[in-house]
Amino acid sequence: MIRFERFFVESTTSTMDEARRLSAGRERGVVSAGTQSAGRGRLAGRAWVDEPGSSLLATFWLPASDYAGAPPPLVAGLLVLEAVSAWAASAGARLEPGPSLKWPNDLLVGGRKLAGLLCESSGGLVYAGVGVNCGQTAFPPGLRTEPTSLRLETGLAPSPEELLDGLVAAAEGVGTVARGWKARYEAAMAWRGEPVAFLPGVDGSPIHGALVGVDGSGAALVSPEGAPDGRPAAFSSGELHRRY
Repeated sequence: MIRFERFFVESTTSTMDEARRLSAGRERGVVSAGTQSAGRGRLAGRAWVDEPGSSLLATFWLPASDYAGAPPPLVAGLLVLEAVSAWAASAGARLEPGPSLKWPNDLLVGGRKLAGLLCESSGGLVYAGVGVNCGQTAFPPGLRTEPTSLRLETGLAPSPEELLDGLVAAAEGVGTVARGWKARYEAAMAWRGEPVAFLPGVDGSPIHGALVGVDGSGAALVSPEGAPDGRPAAFSSGELHRRY
């Protein structure tokens, strides 16, 4: 089991920025913040909006080798799922339906966004930024995906520090999760087997089909409608939307 050095800042532009600074000379660690002013999402123009004291905001860093060849964004999602599920079980809180992972980097409950992740690599390290909505009861309008929080879903909310403890415990076992990541991820994958629209790029045309799962590299597998051979296509980047 690996260990993380832990750091906390009251306010920052983003925990990703703090992690890049703190990781100098430190192989593994995690930094959390009370609030951040410039949290960002995976795609250009996306931002993470937090309510001070009501969100878990953290970035882990660790050597890429700790992921044992597994795709870091998907493994990081599994770790967040594990931490949230462990908190719910210990608190006697019901998350119905159970949390699911929207490829590649969101944690959903009932189609609403509970948490987001952002992974970046540099100098042999992987930085995994995590934002989890804990105690919020309201959100600003106009967000791309309807948000939710643990309080809204269960009537209870852990403190960010309490949830971070669970996430650190999950991350200390990253090697175990990485070894069985594919089966675990597909079991928790949102919309698997359902009709989806896949946007392969900002300006790309949507591809309609059924979400099959992921391949060994972590790419999303979509079986396009009308494909003559019926074989799924693999996409390493892009965005999924559920079709109703």
